[in-house]
Amino acid sequence: MSKQKKPLLTDEFLDELANEINELYGRPVEQNEDKNNHEQDN
Repeated sequence: MSKQKKPLLTDEFLDELANEINELYGRPVEQNEDKNNHEQDN
């Protein structure tokens, strides 16, 4: 009895959710790159 389990959340749903969150709160800022850029300026 090999039943394949369906994922609770699909990739499409998670992509849509991420897009909605980004629209509401803005895109995430890459902090690591930002820190590296400031260190190089000094």
